[in-house]
Amino acid sequence: MLPCDILAEILSRLPAKNLCQLKLVSKHWLNTISTTHFKKVHYQKSIKNPHLVLIDESIKSNSFTKTLAISTVDDLKNPTPNFSKKFSLDVLFQHYTNFSFSHCLICYNTKNTIWVYNPTTQQNVELPPVSIPMISFEIGYNTNSNEFKIVHFFGQKNGDNRVGYEIITLKDGNFVPNSWRVLENHKNSYKGADHNTSKIASLSVNGFIYWLVYDKQDNEKRIVSLDLENEEFRTISCPKDSCITQKSLMVYQAQQLVEVKGLFGLAQFSENFTNVNIFVLKEEEKKNEHFWVEQFSVNLCHMGHWFKIVGYVHFEEDNTNGEIMFIANNGRPFLYNTKKDSFTNVGESSLLKYSHHNLYFDSLFCLGSE
Repeated sequence: MLPCDILAEILSRLPAKNLCQLKLVSKHWLNTISTTHFKKVHYQKSIKNPHLVLIDESIKSNSFTKTLAISTVDDLKNPTPNFSKKFSLDVLFQHYTNFSFSHCLICYNTKNTIWVYNPTTQQNVELPPVSIPMISFEIGYNTNSNEFKIVHFFGQKNGDNRVGYEIITLKDGNFVPNSWRVLENHKNSYKGADHNTSKIASLSVNGFIYWLVYDKQDNEKRIVSLDLENEEFRTISCPKDSCITQKSLMVYQAQQLVEVKGLFGLAQFSENFTNVNIFVLKEEEKKNEHFWVEQFSVNLCHMGHWFKIVGYVHFEEDNTNGEIMFIANNGRPFLYNTKKDSFTNVGESSLLKYSHHNLYFDSLFCLGSE
């Protein structure tokens, strides 16, 4: 029998879907793969090899229902990628479905019920009933505690225009809590958290959830963050060079939230989408202040008329450079090499029919008791 440390090192190099099968080999292998340390080591290796998750919302012929189908592409650079269908669900057409992504988990709703899905293990778990009316929800990952937290925004009763907040925590290998925990401390609420504020985009990065919001009363955009450790909100101004007139028809697409090198970033497209400047948020620890730094400026001339930034992929042997994945308005994906300042097409397939595109990482995070 191999020593535990050597066995763990060998197994940590395998894809998660294979590890799920190898748990059945022996009790010794099951115990090795199930340890928290092994899962962390495997996850750190898997983030260097992200996959693409795609969601298709197809209206069925009877027009009363639609099918939500989740598919994945394992090899981003394969010229003929294989689309692996993971999960599908039929829902009523009139029920709008929201999605939130964080590393390895997908959070979605069917009417007033929120679910969490792991594409790797294919676990799909229903969360406890939420307060209504439902407004929005986001999922984020706390790296320090290896926990996922889902924050749900709900409307208040009796004509109160403010928004309420409740949180649920998911721990690896533990049962899902049977109720949500309401944030009663109003100091946690942020200015403009009412029905006059609309969400443009959201993103979970490095223990925080960020929202790009537009305040209709103040006619301005700003960023709101939630620290998943202490559960406190904070308001952050957008980069000064990232302003865009509200007259633009593309005001909701002109700015996108991105993760770059493990940092939270904001991508600002020019008005005609021929250029994008990507800023990252950094912190001056001594003063506890944040400031923006322009990380990349990418020329997009002749590449398309609209773009979505899917994510940032590290080079395996170079932590200072990587590739940014774009999807153009015609559905064609391509990669921008930050070191060579050049583009590479990804396959011949169009992703136009998919309503959501995100990067995810293999993870053995267990939604429930193992």
